[in-house]
Amino acid sequence: MRTIVSVLQQDWINSLGWTLLHSLWQYAIIAAGCALLLFFTKTFSANTRYLIALGSLMLSTLISAITFNNYQQASAEIIMHSTKQVAVIPFFAEKNLFSLVSFISNHINSLVVVWLCGFLVYSLKTLLNYRYCQHIKNHHITSTPEQWQSIFATLVAKVGVNPNIELRISTLAIAPCAIGYLKPVILLPLGVLLGMNQQQIEVILLHELAHARRQDYVIGLTQTIIKILFFFNPFLRWISNQIDKEREHACDDIAVAISKNPILFANTLKEFASMHINPKPAMNITGNKLLLTRITRLFNQHERVSKSRHSLLASLLIILSGIVITVCASAKPENDKTISLNVTKVAVQDVMIQVNKKCGTNEVLVTKDNGEVTLLLEDISCDAAIQLLKDFAAEIPAPILEKEGS
Repeated sequence: MRTIVSVLQQDWINSLGWTLLHSLWQYAIIAAGCALLLFFTKTFSANTRYLIALGSLMLSTLISAITFNNYQQASAEIIMHSTKQVAVIPFFAEKNLFSLVSFISNHINSLVVVWLCGFLVYSLKTLLNYRYCQHIKNHHITSTPEQWQSIFATLVAKVGVNPNIELRISTLAIAPCAIGYLKPVILLPLGVLLGMNQQQIEVILLHELAHARRQDYVIGLTQTIIKILFFFNPFLRWISNQIDKEREHACDDIAVAISKNPILFANTLKEFASMHINPKPAMNITGNKLLLTRITRLFNQHERVSKSRHSLLASLLIILSGIVITVCASAKPENDKTISLNVTKVAVQDVMIQVNKKCGTNEVLVTKDNGEVTLLLEDISCDAAIQLLKDFAAEIPAPILEKEGS
């Protein structure tokens, strides 16, 4: 029990708690910027829009890392001891117990514990899903007909993916999917092989090979880890959903570009959805609205090719402004830094040197003696600590400031 309490009292717990809280408004800003960019790039390619959403996700992660680092630097604790023992003069920074910040600070450990429980639940769920994917990848596999091995090899060459990728016919999988990075595998359900004609199966395989070419499996794992860390954040989940949607659109575009038959692909999507197969792992057909959107896109290729220079310039300005605003907003102001000191018979000049290091300041004490001071400070701001030391050096005589050897 003492070990748990000791861990919860560490500075990184406080930094993590505040980072999680700040992620709510930070990601809201990034999500708004992402939505604006997607609005201005409606005629852009799906891959461009995918990169915008993916960049928003990476920016969100970077902002949280910066915030955590800022809080770590601000959570400084200075402990200086001497062999001499004198009475301690306690001083506590004034706190507003009724303020929201004080309330959160007093309960930040509980917040982290709640987050940790959710994190463990989502981590366990993800591990189980991963184990299931590995299970269906290696079990209940039937031999692939030679005809389809030859067709698959031709499609692999057309798409331009790793020639070592393997096609496996699964009696357990409920939807086509691409699994693995070092040893990639395309799983094709036996029901799809028996229920669709050759041309339809080929465009489905083209879609899955597009995922392999784009290395979506690795990016998807990274995306999943970030989603686990911020499972509570609705804005990050919205960004993640945009990534998923544009990823599928981009793979649709690749499949159509190679097959040169958007009508065939649209009919395949419709028939695949009518088979009442859970498509979540692969084709991602979830609901009539998304299905209609994907089919409609296939007949508007020429509109997405044309790009307005003004729209591109506006998009770049928006994303640059969003980065600057978010980074600046996430930075913790210097005045918010707090430190704790437990100082026993230490030269006041040496204390100021340590405070300067932790607070990023360069204050100098104007004092003629080498007085020593004993102080106990808890969660005092840098400005207040510096002013306190100046007051000691300038105004307070012995015995609080004592000369060496006195």
